[in-house]
Amino acid sequence: MRRWLGLALRVLGTGAGLAYIATRVDLDDAKAAIGRISIAAFLAAVALVALNVVAGAVRWRVLMRAYGATAIPTLPRATYLYFVAFFYNNYLPGAVAGDVGRGVVARDAFPDEGATSALAVVLVERALGLFALFSLLALGILTTGGAIDTRELWLWTALGWAGSITLVLSIAGARRLAPKLPAFLATRAAKLPVLHDRAAFAAAAGWSVVTQALTAAAGWVILAALAPIGLAASLLLVPLAAATTFLPITVGGTGAREAVYITLGGTLFGLSLPDALAASLGFWFAHLAVGAAGGLAQLVVRRRNGVRPP
Repeated sequence: MRRWLGLALRVLGTGAGLAYIATRVDLDDAKAAIGRISIAAFLAAVALVALNVVAGAVRWRVLMRAYGATAIPTLPRATYLYFVAFFYNNYLPGAVAGDVGRGVVARDAFPDEGATSALAVVLVERALGLFALFSLLALGILTTGGAIDTRELWLWTALGWAGSITLVLSIAGARRLAPKLPAFLATRAAKLPVLHDRAAFAAAAGWSVVTQALTAAAGWVILAALAPIGLAASLLLVPLAAATTFLPITVGGTGAREAVYITLGGTLFGLSLPDALAASLGFWFAHLAVGAAGGLAQLVVRRRNGVRPP
């Protein structure tokens, strides 16, 4: 029942965002704007998103080492799992199904703690990604100077930083609090990983910035095809739009992402509503293309191993 309720909430949240867009944007004009995005620009965005996935796989391996994993997947294996997870994250409601599956598959990396530690590492990954997104937003605010009114964006930056730091610290603190927790919580808390290598954790944080910078660059390539917006200025918009994938009440951020583009694109850069929607959809389509590659890779591997799709 709870699963169906969550699904209904995500569908309703996505529908509300799309309904909001439909009332504000002429869809024929948006279609014409999409046609102005060159194939070269779209392919460049797809390539940048794909590189983001590869960099994410590197970060995952580094973070597992930071938390004491002893059987870390090889880079090719980790990259494959990351592409498959990217497929599920973008095509299934909730934007976390792929990450959960990735954590479960990698449970052997932690022989003693198992899936609990593997999933906790994936959760820390998400938190570091969120921190990096809002760090890029802060960089955009600083580099644009006083050219654009960015006071409200500082609030979003502070909230994003606070949320991601709290999540990482809560995982670290939960294990210490395990003896004081109720039995059913204490058992799980005791299996959470302990940070063993601070240098590796710092490296993983650095890789998070790389992954999100590649995502931001993908968004900028699409934006630049529609309006003369610089890379630094695009950091005021793309990171916030990308952060909508973390929202649990949408399907992969759909609806919320478009609302961010429409609202901030017009306010900050004077983008027309059709252009803002086209930029958002182009950014989303690039993610869907890379996600589809992950789904295809899984299908090929399953057939090669003689496993029929369910």
